[in-house]
Amino acid sequence: MEVIKSFEVFLTICFFYIKLWFIYLARWYEPPLRTKGSYNHAIVVLGDDHALGVGDYSSMVSGSGIAFKLGRELAKEGAIRQSWQIYNRGEYKTNTEDWLHPADSKRIEKPELMIKLIHDPKYLKAEIVIVMLGSYDTLQKNPSLTPQDTLRNLELICQALKRTGNERKSIYLCTIPTAGDDVFLTEEQRADNLTRNLLIEAYATKNDDGVLPGLHLDLASNFEMKRRNLYWRDGRHFSDIGYTKMAKDWIPLIRPDMVKREFALFRSDLGL
Repeated sequence: MEVIKSFEVFLTICFFYIKLWFIYLARWYEPPLRTKGSYNHAIVVLGDDHALGVGDYSSMVSGSGIAFKLGRELAKEGAIRQSWQIYNRGEYKTNTEDWLHPADSKRIEKPELMIKLIHDPKYLKAEIVIVMLGSYDTLQKNPSLTPQDTLRNLELICQALKRTGNERKSIYLCTIPTAGDDVFLTEEQRADNLTRNLLIEAYATKNDDGVLPGLHLDLASNFEMKRRNLYWRDGRHFSDIGYTKMAKDWIPLIRPDMVKREFALFRSDLGL
């Protein structure tokens, strides 16, 4: 019996890493521009596993995660008249310290993800940036990251995003998903994640850095996220159904922003 269980665990681990390999391949899949007019716009999704799309179905010829699902949902939107391309810049198991600009990091070996991002031509033209970070901060050991550290890092990340690329961009900051915390985290770690999300909500609501509230992905503030079918078999990462739901939830949140940007571009082109 023990041998069978060990074999099942081995198969689950193998399946997970094969799935992750396909997700990384799919991350660089750039779907054809969904043409709805002669004007083009861009959205960038950055963050950890939840931005990357871990848990989602993926293949070498289709994207994964919120970036792919959001593009698919936008194609159905009648109010969106111009073309929007969504780029996946999620990184597996990254915490907020990993995404700091080198100038803001206290590490001896400076993180490079932000530098790579802000030199990406696709980011430079982005008008909307979605940030999904913080899930791995509670697991960070060296150095350990408190909820206050997480908030400070997110502030620095959003400030770095704001001052680079399109100066008129909108930055949407999501709360940290907490599904599976009761299984994978200690009571103290769960309490820290609750505090993190309260700090994130307060920061995004103040809008001091031009940061806007993104989706509430935690169980405490969004009861809709408690559905079991929204998550992959580990109970922590989102499933295909979960990413699809998120994409649909994003539409009413960012639709006014997108319509305003489309109209502004149209007016500018006409010299109005």
